[in-house]
Amino acid sequence: MDGIVGAYGLRDDELVNNVYLATGACQHRGKACTGIAIGNKKGIHIHKGLGRIADIIDYNLIKIFQDLDPIGAIGNIGYTKRKVAEKGNAEPIEIRPKKTSPYNIVITMDGYLIKEDDLKAELEEEYTFSTDNKTEVVGSLLHKYISEGGVTFEAGRKLVDKLHGRATFALVALVHEGKEIYMVALNDDRAFEPFCFATINGTFVASSESCSHRRLNGVTEREYLGAEMTICSSKGCQTKRVREETAMPDIFQGVYFGNVASLFRGKEIFQIRRELGLELVDYYRTSKADIVIPNPESGWGVTVGIAEGLGKLLFPALIKLPQAIRTFQEGVRRTRSQEVGLKFGGIDSLLKDKNIAMGDDSIVRGSVSEGGSVWVVYNAGAKYIEFWVSYGPMFFPSFKEWHRGKDCLHELAVQRAFREDNPYDKSQE
Repeated sequence: MDGIVGAYGLRDDELVNNVYLATGACQHRGKACTGIAIGNKKGIHIHKGLGRIADIIDYNLIKIFQDLDPIGAIGNIGYTKRKVAEKGNAEPIEIRPKKTSPYNIVITMDGYLIKEDDLKAELEEEYTFSTDNKTEVVGSLLHKYISEGGVTFEAGRKLVDKLHGRATFALVALVHEGKEIYMVALNDDRAFEPFCFATINGTFVASSESCSHRRLNGVTEREYLGAEMTICSSKGCQTKRVREETAMPDIFQGVYFGNVASLFRGKEIFQIRRELGLELVDYYRTSKADIVIPNPESGWGVTVGIAEGLGKLLFPALIKLPQAIRTFQEGVRRTRSQEVGLKFGGIDSLLKDKNIAMGDDSIVRGSVSEGGSVWVVYNAGAKYIEFWVSYGPMFFPSFKEWHRGKDCLHELAVQRAFREDNPYDKSQE
């Protein structure tokens, strides 16, 4: 769930700063590492490291990179690729062919590749791998297909066909050939990962989310269809679909992970969440609650809809503390429970002796609600809690988790609730 940005502008004197701002707008998508790469007629230059964007990229770097007269630039906000973040896995990544090639490619990607061992084995004769990052495998495949026929839509089609059914991705890459610098954007044929584009003051900007375009005072033109590719060069930018499949966008991006001000499949994410809350009220209709509170931060949208539908007062009675750390990707349940205990604070005067309706976006492992928010609300003196959730409980882990084995299945709250039982044959109650 990285945030990625790619931009191409022949006469953009603010190109590097704009990519910095557009990438920074996606900071909620990852906090482990940051990187930026720029391309000019002479080649591609990369700067990256561990930490948030403001820790890695400063005014001096932006000025130095802009003084190199870049034509294209790409940026990344990275999620941890391993339990402990490693600088080597930070993006963008330079692809390293073992033989001299006229093409130099630097790539960054949001997405996932299932069991890449066979692909890596297939490529190892031609490429040197220096990371554990799946982006490097996808980038090597892209380099291979571009080497076979140039920077063309056919190269994109070959990549999409090769990864069909085993990868979700949205990628941006810089390609240097001789004196020409290209910027390439491409997504998987199911359009699983969010990806959109705009032209802002003559510069083409592709991004994980529309909040990047708003940060640059631009307006998103549209979201990418599946297997849609953009090639930008000195001859201009052209976008074409290289394979047609039925789209299968990841709705969890809209329910949980996206910026509330971004668009998801043409609709503002905040309104998606608010309407889910209204639908919950329409379905359940009754409530014993005196007040409604959100489980921050992703519970806010659905809770607005719940409070509106119930006609009850909405209070920020549960606050996310400044020292909170992100626990979504922590795999060890005990560690996760300890961390969420540091995450929330309750306002006693609003919660004491009250019946509470708490709104949340989802239940995955359940540790944030069970060990964090619910505990804090009861500890503040609440008499009773209704827990309203806008997304069905996760019965199975995402395919991104399966490499950890059955442990990731047993961590899920609904699997613990129905241990050795079938959750599918239960009534709604």
